[in-house]
Amino acid sequence: MPRLAYFDCIAGASGDMILGALVDVGVPIEKLQETANSLGISGLQVSVHQVKRGEFFAAKVEVHAPHEHAHRHLHHIEAILNKAALPDPVREKAIQIFRRLAEAEAKVHHTTPEKIHFHEVGAVDAIADVTCSVAGLHFLGVERVAVSVFPLGGGTVKCEHGIIPVPAPATVELLRGFPSRPGPVEAELVTPTGAAILTTLAKPGEQPNFIPQQIGYGAGTREHENLPNVLRVFIGETTLSETADTAMLLETNIDDMNPEFYPHVIERLLEAGAMDAFLIPIIMKKGRPGILLSALLPPEKINEVLAIVYAETTTLGVRLTHITRNKLRRWRERRQTSLGEVEIKFAEWKTPEGQSRRTFSLEFESCKTLARQHNLPLREVYDRLCKELKP
Repeated sequence: MPRLAYFDCIAGASGDMILGALVDVGVPIEKLQETANSLGISGLQVSVHQVKRGEFFAAKVEVHAPHEHAHRHLHHIEAILNKAALPDPVREKAIQIFRRLAEAEAKVHHTTPEKIHFHEVGAVDAIADVTCSVAGLHFLGVERVAVSVFPLGGGTVKCEHGIIPVPAPATVELLRGFPSRPGPVEAELVTPTGAAILTTLAKPGEQPNFIPQQIGYGAGTREHENLPNVLRVFIGETTLSETADTAMLLETNIDDMNPEFYPHVIERLLEAGAMDAFLIPIIMKKGRPGILLSALLPPEKINEVLAIVYAETTTLGVRLTHITRNKLRRWRERRQTSLGEVEIKFAEWKTPEGQSRRTFSLEFESCKTLARQHNLPLREVYDRLCKELKP
């Protein structure tokens, strides 16, 4: 089963808190130092010590970097990472994190990611935070990352641009689509670095079932009254296959709408990002016939889909449910046949004994095109090609 890291953001998330949690769960500090050394920056040191935050004992990781005033652009950071002696998956994910951060900063400042020059996040210690976090997860064999609701904190914080509200504008952009809640204290709980790492590696709203095997606590720098400043990580195995994911199911019952409008509604929902949308006839209270309109969608598309449902239908409200989908591995191929080229959809799964099984189906539109070209019944084309292509 796929190995999962679930980050429980009790008091938010930052780069050093993520590193502390990973060290506490079993990543050797020597591994982080090795990763930091690979960046080719002299004087970069990673250390750890145990601290107490509230009633929790946690690992406090500190990255000691040479003082500098450099403002790096994205291409500078990518050059550092491309030169570093890192496993390809670590390098690629670290670059993804900085690209996502550059996109968030660019949106805030109304410019392009290439023109963004990083301040705090472009500093050597932040580059080490990101790279060492990805390397730590790679060392643990983590294949999937999930994250809890983000606590937003509150108040203001001073940075190079002056005093700004909490969360910082770039952090807000990074958290877009991820479940969040106000408070619970007036402080910066989620830093841009922490948000960039977790929102790049995790999917919005994904809360998979898993079997915890290791638990670690990473400490933040500040002490909060009545809130232990720790980030907790669970390492375990998911109970579903690696192709499983999470989605939202939107449902609403409608009994007073012109049925001619439904095809248009379905089309709009699919255009807005719904993975599927369908209608089910139902009998409602007082024996009235109605329609159950359902849409399956990624959690980050909920606002767009809701806007269409309320604008295009007569409903006064909807039901929203987080669901887990377990999917077969699937792919498409094009094959030559006696009638011409046809597109085929394949799916693969494993039996309880570990044996691979495969099935396929012909793409309807391909079969329809061939049927018209050869002036044959569609059913005959389908049956003939299935026999030809059957292994």
